[in-house]
Amino acid sequence: MKLWEKLSAKARYYIISFTNLAICWGILYLLNLDFLNIIFFLTAFTWHFALLTPGLKEQILTSNNRFSFLAVVVRSNHYLQMFINLKRVPYASSFIRAISPVIFTLLLFMVGGKGNLLFTLLGSLCFEVVYLFSKKKRDELPPIPSEHTDAQETAPESQHVKKSLE
Repeated sequence: MKLWEKLSAKARYYIISFTNLAICWGILYLLNLDFLNIIFFLTAFTWHFALLTPGLKEQILTSNNRFSFLAVVVRSNHYLQMFINLKRVPYASSFIRAISPVIFTLLLFMVGGKGNLLFTLLGSLCFEVVYLFSKKKRDELPPIPSEHTDAQETAPESQHVKKSLE
């Protein structure tokens, strides 16, 4: 348990996400599905993975990588979140994040003519459920106290100490 606490937020995010990906991919592989359906699933899953990576959005929006595909993904989601403002609807941001991979795979479906778009929604759902569950679990835990604290921060102030300092 101590090793988990020593990991950075990004490392914990990677471990949880890749474990989820391995489990979902294994289940899809065992079901012996069409390759294109698995690609649709992985597209949506990695799309959400990229959008929710800690610190990536800020890095992309502040850098000049205007023509990379990742920058297009992050910027399109950023603008969708700005224009579709559903703050009162629970989990609205999850639904808005699912719009752009569905549009992308719809274009792939129109060009290729094969595949099932429900696997795109399934990929989005699989990632979002585990992400929201881990976020809820993380928010329920009390904050971890730092190991190295200064005596001034932890010592309560008393009237005698104030008088002797003056």
